[in-house]
Amino acid sequence: MKFSPSASLVTLWVFLLATLPASAASEDVAYALIVAHNGGLDRSQAPLRYADDDGARYHELLAPRVKEAVLLSVLDEETQVLHPGLAAKTRPPTRAALKEALTRLNARMAEDRARGARPVLYFVFTGHGKRGAAGEGTVSLLDGPFTRTDLFEGVLAPSQASFVHLIVDACDSYYFVHSRGALPVGPTQAAAVKGLLAMRELERYPQVGVVLSTSTEQESHEWSAIRSGVFSHMVRSALAGAADVNADGRVEYSELHAFVAAASQGVEDVRGRLAAFVRPPALDRSASLANLGARAAVGYLLMPRGVEGRLWVEDDRGLRVAELHKERERSLVLALPTGRGYFLRMAGREAPFTFSRAGAVVDGGGLPWRETAFAARGAVQDALRDKLFSVPFGSRFYRGYVANLELPPVAPEEGPDLSP
Repeated sequence: MKFSPSASLVTLWVFLLATLPASAASEDVAYALIVAHNGGLDRSQAPLRYADDDGARYHELLAPRVKEAVLLSVLDEETQVLHPGLAAKTRPPTRAALKEALTRLNARMAEDRARGARPVLYFVFTGHGKRGAAGEGTVSLLDGPFTRTDLFEGVLAPSQASFVHLIVDACDSYYFVHSRGALPVGPTQAAAVKGLLAMRELERYPQVGVVLSTSTEQESHEWSAIRSGVFSHMVRSALAGAADVNADGRVEYSELHAFVAAASQGVEDVRGRLAAFVRPPALDRSASLANLGARAAVGYLLMPRGVEGRLWVEDDRGLRVAELHKERERSLVLALPTGRGYFLRMAGREAPFTFSRAGAVVDGGGLPWRETAFAARGAVQDALRDKLFSVPFGSRFYRGYVANLELPPVAPEEGPDLSP
């Protein structure tokens, strides 16, 4: 059965995407600095396989939406084949390269401020992390550790950004942002985190929002089927629009938090389980992590009400670029880079589509489906395949989840009626 909105409703949705966030798009100028490194901090940490892939895919996601995207990584051979030409734009993830990139971006953001714009910085790290004997978190660069002190003194303190979105996918990443000392033993990790925040240095930076993987066994959370870390896959899916629960074209911190919780809730195998800590900027707790309506080289996949179930989008390289479990009553839009072919997939079925140009809208409810098959193997693979994204995400889950958080909920959905 096909669920296709009328042409007038598709036109209205395009109009909303182009106009509703327009004021924010005209004021905000975004930049992205992505650091991705497979290597560990010591011999006890085996090299990761897909941190460089995650860096490349964060770059693909953010580059069409920002004024400048910088990737610091050493891409392995397979990653270079999947992302031709990207290695030539990439510098090694060293302290010197990081300092040079920050200096250049801060100069550009200072110019933006001078002309009345509001610069926004995405600072993304994916790779190994470690908590030292004194409790201070570090992440691994090519030429050594980069500590929590380095983060605050070298990245956050001198930043010219009006808002910084700090996204870290690394083991023990909580300690990379928060001050020294182990989490106290308590009924939940969330309660322990909440108890520590009031005294921590992050409070001095109200313009900074954080999205952290707080799991301690990051190696278990790389999934070969998607060539990615599971947490980073969830975050990118959310930023593509899968977390936009009220269909306003923006993804706020509370939406991303609830989306990640729903996506991982069904996993029972501890090797596939992960946890996240999400905190919006204190300066604006409703700040958006993604603005789908900002003018960018993206196309829009519209999935109207009536389409339901676990769905994912793969591109013509076989890379899974977004995934979700959609409620039937919910409408949503995914913003995806143009210039390649895509497949909308569910178990046993797929539907190919492309974007004819930037800004084009594809009606996912009217795509022609065909039968297909996919396979995975191993206990952890089965747990990830069957249990990740097994819980539908929509307004019901979101309202219940956010009610237990000290986060402002998003406004009720006001988008167009996309019923068949």
